[in-house]
Amino acid sequence: MVKLFIYLLLFGVVLYILSAWGKRPGGTPMPNPLAQDKPRQLLRAKPHPREVWFQVYETETIDEARSLQARIQEEEVECIIYEQGKKDIHGNELKGIGIAVPKTASRIAQNIIARH
Repeated sequence: MVKLFIYLLLFGVVLYILSAWGKRPGGTPMPNPLAQDKPRQLLRAKPHPREVWFQVYETETIDEARSLQARIQEEEVECIIYEQGKKDIHGNELKGIGIAVPKTASRIAQNIIARH
């Protein structure tokens, strides 16, 4: 029983020394380079390179597209903005900015846009 108490005491002392050693002289802890603002970012899987993307919205102004992109990304959904080509195959000019998400997240993105 005495050995157990001594081991626990030594373990506590080692933890205290390690925590004191990891702090800066000013008393603030050292920044963790792996820590991110959102802890869920660490658990996110890599996007599949051949994943199909789906256009969920089209607008004529970049400002509206950026605001929707921010709202979609707040919900942890990948999102890109793209400008459509100059002309289609018939020579008609295309006007607009598209917002696309992975096809698996299209339902979530459309729900977010519907609430906007």
